[in-house]
Amino acid sequence: MKVLLISVNNEKDPCPAAPIGAAYITSALKKKCHEVRILDLCFVENDHAAIRDVLNGFAPDVIGISVRNIDNLTFGNSKFYMPRIRGIVDFIKRNISVPVIVGGSGFSIFPEEVLKYLDLETGIIGEGESAFAMLLDALESGRRTADISNLCYIKNGEFHSNRPAYDHAGLLPDRSLLNNRMYLELGGMANIQSKRGCPFKCAYCTYPNIDGNLLRLREPAEVVEEMKAMQEDFGADHIFFVDDIFNFPEEHAVSICEEMIRNDLKIDWTCFAAPKGITVEFAGLMKRAGCKGVEFGSDAGSERTLKGLGKHFSPDDIARATECCRTTGLPNAHYIIIGGPGENSTTLNETVSLFETIKPNAIIALIGLRIYPNTELHKKAVEDGVISMDTDLLEPVFYLTPEIETGSLIREVSGCAMKNGNWIAPALNVRCDAGMMSALRRRGKRGPLWNML
Repeated sequence: MKVLLISVNNEKDPCPAAPIGAAYITSALKKKCHEVRILDLCFVENDHAAIRDVLNGFAPDVIGISVRNIDNLTFGNSKFYMPRIRGIVDFIKRNISVPVIVGGSGFSIFPEEVLKYLDLETGIIGEGESAFAMLLDALESGRRTADISNLCYIKNGEFHSNRPAYDHAGLLPDRSLLNNRMYLELGGMANIQSKRGCPFKCAYCTYPNIDGNLLRLREPAEVVEEMKAMQEDFGADHIFFVDDIFNFPEEHAVSICEEMIRNDLKIDWTCFAAPKGITVEFAGLMKRAGCKGVEFGSDAGSERTLKGLGKHFSPDDIARATECCRTTGLPNAHYIIIGGPGENSTTLNETVSLFETIKPNAIIALIGLRIYPNTELHKKAVEDGVISMDTDLLEPVFYLTPEIETGSLIREVSGCAMKNGNWIAPALNVRCDAGMMSALRRRGKRGPLWNML
């Protein structure tokens, strides 16, 4: 079958991210001998014109819509992406009569709501590689589709969702249909995934709902071979590991670093990490392997707030990780969330005090938490009266602690960000000007920009 995959994401702030999910789907469908095209709307000037052009030249039998994000997750400067996506879907339906299947991480969080919002019947939650291939086989042969894992659909006005399966092992993403060089030029990094799944239970996090709780680890040699291919095929010289936690399990991360060193890989890279378990030895190994920066999901510097967020580490772990990075000369940034469950004036002061003491290269301070269904934060928000059980969460709704007045919270974050030169506050546009970042990219700056801003 002829399949058109449309990646609708066009967010470029703080940098555009290549649709790696669509690349994985492409690989799975090509393996089944389907003819695939990707229409990436990230860099086009007119969505509808780009869609019209590809429909005229390709005439697909099935269209897949990839929804990466529902919104930009930024309290005070929120952007809701769904109206634009609905316009895209409506345009498609007016111009071609073929099955339209929706998927992606954003869709997987709100499958029923998105199907109804877009007036579509069928979607795929979680990992879509096997499910999409099986769906195409069923459509082609006329077999029933209702029992395919990961499939969800609306029938007679009712939403149905099949049990998700997680079995992408051994599949490599096919990036040949993407404009990889433009992503490298404008985004500063290529992206790679070394594992899927997360066993942790952070109060606000959607990763377990998207990728499941069971870790599926790729072979370190395979990961490094993919990095080498990205370097050879489109000149990637900086790669970002999109794993939610690169350093867990530690032995897997160590093996990847050792494989990079063994192959004398000349590629810079950065990653997300958890502060717990970072040692001087491990930080040194990462640096020798080419790591140019670590982004820690620290979230807070107060024991009470960390507990409220469901974190498995302590303020001492955060301080120790920062010191290990400093000792080895490894740049590090910490994401913190101000105003989460349990936050009050005392905990906020504890967080500010910790980060002013340990002085990492950068602190990226976020205000409030986007509330997602099926999370502990959702339950807490209902308990605290921030929302009701009937609140529609598709359009962005944020949790801010009821223990601090919102205006006071914003003033506190603004004051800290202006006083401390290593603070970045996206909601307040402090040291995260989009024009400045674009200029740095145009000058060839690779990797994260927090160490320069």
